[in-house]
Amino acid sequence: MKIVYSLDAKLGGAGIGFIGYNAAVGIFQAGLLERLFISSNAQRTIPDSLIRQWGVLSRGVKYLAAKDPTGLLAYLDNTLFDYWVAPQLPAAQIFHGWNNMCLQSLRRAKARGMTTVVERASTHPATQTRLLREEYARWNVPLKLPLWNYARALRELAQADFITVPSSFVRASMIAEGIPARKLIEIPFGVDLRRFVPAERAQAHPFRVVFAGTVSIRKGAPDLLEAWRRLAWRDAELVLVGAVAPDFSAIRARWADLPGVRFTPHSPELARVFQQCDVFVFPSIEEGSALVNYEAMAGGLPVVTTPNAGSVARDGEDGFIVPIRDIDALCYRLERLRRDDALRMRLGRAARERASQFTWETYGTRLVEAYQRIAREVVG
Repeated sequence: MKIVYSLDAKLGGAGIGFIGYNAAVGIFQAGLLERLFISSNAQRTIPDSLIRQWGVLSRGVKYLAAKDPTGLLAYLDNTLFDYWVAPQLPAAQIFHGWNNMCLQSLRRAKARGMTTVVERASTHPATQTRLLREEYARWNVPLKLPLWNYARALRELAQADFITVPSSFVRASMIAEGIPARKLIEIPFGVDLRRFVPAERAQAHPFRVVFAGTVSIRKGAPDLLEAWRRLAWRDAELVLVGAVAPDFSAIRARWADLPGVRFTPHSPELARVFQQCDVFVFPSIEEGSALVNYEAMAGGLPVVTTPNAGSVARDGEDGFIVPIRDIDALCYRLERLRRDDALRMRLGRAARERASQFTWETYGTRLVEAYQRIAREVVG
């Protein structure tokens, strides 16, 4: 069995480039990688002989796309990448491409007799769009939701033989929108347990809550700040690590005078930041399976998150799962965790143990096992 893997991102970079890197490493180490198509390369584990890079053009388009609020350039980038990949596909048994990036490649692969897999790292496009529309209306922010990729994403999902998803939340959204359950393969993401570790010993500091990720409406930052306002703590700290999105900037002034709140840019020292905090809060409205939840758990922090974050945390065991948009529930859980040191320590230890079941090595193994099941099903 041979696999072709395609992803319009910098392999080994941030975001999906990091997820794709760990997938590709698992496939390569299993001896199954026939070809890897990427926009550019930031790793050395996989030999150049197996990689095809889009190169300089990709870097230029991506640089401009990052500054384009309409999303049109990102759509064109994904489209051009897909058209570049399609005619180069080698013979293989399975083609695996990322959603929004592989329509022509998928069709070409099917024409060549390959079984096709599409990676969907977020909820079904219809679910995602509905949730974001609701949330923008809730905070009275004008909707600026790029929908260039929407129709293509739906076509890819419909035409794929199988779809990989990272959480039960994404799986449920797919089934609700009519995707057959038999097409869905759930594979949670992973975490680097060597980088994210609990603090060796506690250091004296005020009770400190941390949020990490883009500070945006989608990730629930307004709900967290509104909960902080209601708690009215004067001797505690809330640290929000990440770039501030334009949608949140439009309403940020509502919480300008809250005590103890600190915004800090994305930090490569996130593991160290977690070691200096007591609780991780991530009240996201829509995710596939947020990596920061895995990372905070590996760092020994109890998490307070939502079902929509696609977390592997278990309510009452590794932290607490609260409904989206439920500010009262956020307040209640944070108050309880601040008041009960023993509970906080117990949940933090359990979170680390739970995270140890979701390493990147395990992610690669689960992906390869899924390919093997697909091969047996197709042959059978």
